[in-house]
Amino acid sequence: MFAAVYSAARCQLGAARRAALQFRGMASAASSKQPKLERSRAPKTLTMYKKPFTQRKQFLFSEYEGQFTTSPAVLVIQHHNLSGAEQLEYRRDLKLSAQGARLMIVRSKMVKAVLRNTRFTNLGSLFTGPTAIVYWRESEAGAKDFDSMLAVKQAMDLANKQKKVILMGAKYGETLLNPDMMKGFVNLPHIDQLRAQVLGVVQSPAQQLSSVLQRIPQRLVGVLQQKVAAEGEGKPEEQQ
Repeated sequence: MFAAVYSAARCQLGAARRAALQFRGMASAASSKQPKLERSRAPKTLTMYKKPFTQRKQFLFSEYEGQFTTSPAVLVIQHHNLSGAEQLEYRRDLKLSAQGARLMIVRSKMVKAVLRNTRFTNLGSLFTGPTAIVYWRESEAGAKDFDSMLAVKQAMDLANKQKKVILMGAKYGETLLNPDMMKGFVNLPHIDQLRAQVLGVVQSPAQQLSSVLQRIPQRLVGVLQQKVAAEGEGKPEEQQ
C-alpha cells in the first residue's frame, strides 16, 4: 500500500512539474511576442529581496502591457459585487454588442507597474479597488468593418446600463479620457457625419461662387433687353 501511495505522489509531483514548465514556457513566449510600451526608464526585473519575479507575475505584466499597446482603446471600470452570472452576461453583451470587446479582471498593482514611466502613467491612478479593463484584441480591431469610435461608444453604453459597474476613465489611441471627456466623446457625431459636414463647408464657397457666376449673364441679358426696349420706344418720337 505504501508503494502505491508513493507512486501516486510521484505521479502528482511529475504532473505539477510539467505544468510549471509549460506555464514557464507560455510566459516566456508571451513575453517575447507581446509588443512593448515606450518607457522613460526600464521596468524592474527584481523584487525588493533581489530575486526575479515569479513566472506568473512576468506573464501578467506582459499580458497587460500587450493590451495597452495593441488595443485601439482601453476602458477602465470598477466592478462592485458582480456575481458570476452577471459577469458572464456582461462579457457576452460586450462581445456581441461592442464589436468583440472583452473584459479582463486585473490586478491593480500590476497594472500600475505596467503603466509606470510610460505616456499612460496618469491612468495608473484609476486602478484602485476591484478594477477591470475593456479592450479589443488586435485581430478584432484589424477587421475591415471595425469602427473604433463606435465600438467605444457601444462599450460605454453597456457599462452605463450595468448598475454595478462604474466607468473611471479610458485611453483612446494616445489620448487619455476622464469621465467628463468620455461623456463628450459619446456625444460626438459619427466619422461619416463629420466627413459630410467638412465636405459641406468646403463645397459651400464653391457653390456660392457658381451661383454668382450664373447670375451675371442673366443680369447682363436683362440690362440689354431693357436698353433695347428703351431705344425702341424712343424711335417714334424722333420720327414725329
